[in-house]
Amino acid sequence: MLTILFVITAALYASIGLGGGSTYIALMVLFGVTASQIPITALICNICVVSINLIRYRGTPFPYRILLPLLCSSIPMAYLGGQTEIPQAIFQILLGTILILSGIAMGIQREDLSMPYPMTLTHCIVIGGILGGLAGIIGIGGGIFLIPILYAYNIGSPAQIARIASGFIFFNSISGLIGQVTKVENFLFPFSIIPMTVAVMLGALIGTQLHLKILKRKHVRWVTIFLIEFVAVRILWLVWTNY
Repeated sequence: MLTILFVITAALYASIGLGGGSTYIALMVLFGVTASQIPITALICNICVVSINLIRYRGTPFPYRILLPLLCSSIPMAYLGGQTEIPQAIFQILLGTILILSGIAMGIQREDLSMPYPMTLTHCIVIGGILGGLAGIIGIGGGIFLIPILYAYNIGSPAQIARIASGFIFFNSISGLIGQVTKVENFLFPFSIIPMTVAVMLGALIGTQLHLKILKRKHVRWVTIFLIEFVAVRILWLVWTNY
């Protein structure tokens, strides 16, 4: 069942240039996946999905002026985030909070925000550093937060924004994954996640080919938001009752 849900999630997120890390995490929490395995699985799935996204958007002019400064700060922060050892309770609180914010970010429409000034180099470095750190610690790529920000700054067309987000997720997920793996002594690759990585690649291919014309994205988005917020509240409630 979890594998099928991963296929659906990847198809939905690939259509808008995201990896789906936050929803993979939510699903794994619901299905009781081991906490230590969640960030690594989510990051690997992100890499698989956005790799296909980057191929899909290869004909779109690439706005390096925005992406490169974002990556300069996000990549090292993603690695440091992945290296960070945090207590289980703190991880759960952080995870629940990030999932709540992810749901809010998904609900924001491009017209809801409008910055009165352009996105400067300083903005890119600060935003990249914050989102990169979260990517490494939790196992998300950060794209779910980056896309509303890029729309607010009116960076470019939806295809350009999707490509920036895909590149951002790709490199942050790799850096965060390296951090997660190298902090584990005698790390052994968890082969149990192979079905899930195959599932997300299949889902990404379906999503990019069909562009989800059959489904109404706004309905899917609100169902996804409900799932994310439900899991977030459940995690935070468990922390509250246990501690």
